[in-house]
Amino acid sequence: MQKKIDADAFSNFFQKININISKASDLGMYANIFKWLYTPYRYGGKTERGIDCSNYVFKLMDDCSDTYATSKQLADITDYVDREELKEGDLIFFNMKGYGISHVGVYLQDGKFTHSSSSKGDTISSLDEPYWNTRYCRAGRITSK
Repeated sequence: MQKKIDADAFSNFFQKININISKASDLGMYANIFKWLYTPYRYGGKTERGIDCSNYVFKLMDDCSDTYATSKQLADITDYVDREELKEGDLIFFNMKGYGISHVGVYLQDGKFTHSSSSKGDTISSLDEPYWNTRYCRAGRITSK
């Protein structure tokens, strides 16, 4: 991805959405979020022309492009985390279709998370929004063994 990061735009954007960058433990992840923001959603997509939620999560975690897993498969490789114990970088899973985990995002801080939305593209949302709160399934943390 060739998109350059303007430091002022980066800082202003996260300030506008109430993300305190000085509290961030992984600035590289936030830089990747900024690079991918507003990329359109495309099921199975992996590029700046379009990306789906699980590939977006992989891009933020490792910027890998050859790996693919569904939201459910990602949930299966995480250790359960209580909602009250969420930390930056934890994965959060949602039931969008009524039959189990079908969407994934990355927790940031203060109830905010980033994900690839079919209507907004790569964006930042709040778990406090009724839409997301009612669809929340669980959270998980990828731990190395």
